[in-house]
Amino acid sequence: MEGLVDQLLEYGPWVVFGLLLLSGVGIPLGEDIIIIPAGMLVQHGDLPFWETLIAAYCGVIGGDLLWFTICSHFGSKISHTRWFKRIVHPKRMLQVKYQFDVRGVWVIVLARFIPASRTTTITVAGMMHMKFWKFACATLLCCLITAPMQFFAGWWIADSLQSESTVEMIIRLIGLAMVVVAFVWGYRLWSRHKQSGNAPPRADARWLRPPSKDKK
Repeated sequence: MEGLVDQLLEYGPWVVFGLLLLSGVGIPLGEDIIIIPAGMLVQHGDLPFWETLIAAYCGVIGGDLLWFTICSHFGSKISHTRWFKRIVHPKRMLQVKYQFDVRGVWVIVLARFIPASRTTTITVAGMMHMKFWKFACATLLCCLITAPMQFFAGWWIADSLQSESTVEMIIRLIGLAMVVVAFVWGYRLWSRHKQSGNAPPRADARWLRPPSKDKK
């Protein structure tokens, strides 16, 4: 295991960049689950500082812009696939669409600070054919705040833990990832329970109808 860890750490910034690209194209890998452990490894001396921070920022931006572009061209088809409905419920998309109708591009900003809302927001923005420069500017500016925050949160956590072995640090990272996943899962349960009372407003369901049905 030590050898495998050493090989991954050798290309650490690229691994961080690649995982964040995957997290931006619909694969449920939260950016915090990637960036916080990366910050911990930097503090531990296993990854370079600037290369990893830049990789984290560029990875988030690249993943978001890639998924936005995909949804701008194929959003209607993607939103009606089974695998995507398991990740994002259509009702949630209609709620986000309503927020876009009311608040516009500010929804992109707000979504960066709300757990488990990144994929849904980007998908809806792409399906609405928001201007690319608007989405890009909002994302670039927001990630200047969120990516370093998550990075230095990991740094602070590692500074508090202070383990001597890299393998021990990896085990603690896995434990931290499990805590984050549990938090996100708990938030989703709480959110669904809260919505069961007074449901938040949402856009007309006709917006999500497949193009073939609209033509009939």
